[in-house]
Amino acid sequence: MKSFLTVFLLILSPHVSTCFSGTRAGFYMPDSLREISVPIRTCQDLIVLPVIINDTVQVNLVLDTGCRNLVLFGDRFRRTVSTAADKTINFSGLGEGTPLKGQLSINNKVSIEAILGERIPIIVVPDQNLFRSRDHIDGIIGYDIFIKFEIEFQPRAGMITFRAAQSAVEPVGYLRLPLRIDDSRPIVQSTIEFEKNKLHTVDVMIDTGSSLGLLLKTTEMSEDNTSAQLIGRGLNGIFHGSEIIAHKLVLDNNLVLKHVSVAVVSSPWHHHASIGMQLLKEYAVVLNYCKAYMCVKKISR
Repeated sequence: MKSFLTVFLLILSPHVSTCFSGTRAGFYMPDSLREISVPIRTCQDLIVLPVIINDTVQVNLVLDTGCRNLVLFGDRFRRTVSTAADKTINFSGLGEGTPLKGQLSINNKVSIEAILGERIPIIVVPDQNLFRSRDHIDGIIGYDIFIKFEIEFQPRAGMITFRAAQSAVEPVGYLRLPLRIDDSRPIVQSTIEFEKNKLHTVDVMIDTGSSLGLLLKTTEMSEDNTSAQLIGRGLNGIFHGSEIIAHKLVLDNNLVLKHVSVAVVSSPWHHHASIGMQLLKEYAVVLNYCKAYMCVKKISR
């Protein structure tokens, strides 16, 4: 049985964050700082950030590019984060179960060391935690913070760095890949070669909320999962599929990864793919949504 954990989440935000917002809403860093580095830990290769909500609630959140809003799992947060009973949000992700229901909390203060966030919406899912209790993970955070900062993470070094997105410049010595932000998700145009000289063009999402390597979602699999193997667990529960080896994955005709393990699952999203932390952990990765680039550098062991 695989212990991989993967998260996919898209929620409609009650407010709009932009790269060039002039209001003091969303995340920001003090004007006196150009960048802020924060120590992180990893769990199943996922990046876990220490976060404080409303000055008192200490939580650990997975950094997830597939997530729009900050989401907390657990009934205890209904007592510590004020939610509106009449504002229920339904959302879905990968998995074979039913969609989740959460309650909306608005106007929250959120901090990650010197990084500050004001009027941050939070979704509280009271009846289910996607993560195991021994992992001490309380939720996920994503687009709300990516749209404000250039973020560089180095999982092997246990460090993440935030820079103001507008003034950041591409780091020297890194390979640059253009990004397309599609419905809050970072996408790189790529090709997968399953057999020699047989290339399949595919949009690949850079998914920091997945502990898989390469995940391919396709409509061409049978709906009968009796012979499929357990691949992992998403927001909607466990999901099954098959595993094959791709001869080559090429991101933007530039970054070449050879002999890549691919988890293939049935999904209405035809030929959509994502690259997760099993592969990304080998690199220092820079994501800048505002300037639409990704930079990577292989990390020596």
